[in-house]
Amino acid sequence: MTYDIEMRGHKHTLSVEHGPDRQERFLLDGKPCAADARFLSPRVLSLLIDGRSYRVVFDPRPGAEAVVVGEHRMTFTIADPRSLRWQKRASASDTGALSITAPMPGLIVKLLVAAGDVVKTEQPLVVMEAMKMQNELKASKAGRVTRVAVEAGAIVPAGKLLLVIE
Repeated sequence: MTYDIEMRGHKHTLSVEHGPDRQERFLLDGKPCAADARFLSPRVLSLLIDGRSYRVVFDPRPGAEAVVVGEHRMTFTIADPRSLRWQKRASASDTGALSITAPMPGLIVKLLVAAGDVVKTEQPLVVMEAMKMQNELKASKAGRVTRVAVEAGAIVPAGKLLLVIE
């Protein structure tokens, strides 16, 4: 999974890869970075980078996404292919078939819809486990599920077709 991050006027690319040992490998601007991240609470992250420990607090103010590290507050923007907002921007229109694909490699934990089901915008469709976290993939438009291409328990690569909504 690759994230485009802009912080303090500088653009960076963060890539997170899963190795065969299920350990994450991080590349920051194409260079390997030894890192370990664990959420202590929904807004507090413990981050270990190259042997140095950081406590990162997410500032929830709307319209000004920021983190506080030590005494420094830094605003940022992230282009995250898993986010609903990013998926809406990537979609050219709300007409025609919508293919829901796996945003990253992972395990399909649960299918919340079946072929023929009518879904609403932002309705949860699939629960997927990736990077030791469960993610709900939601519909970015209303419609009818015309195809389900995976089963619960399947391990899928990034980009794998999961289902189609028309």
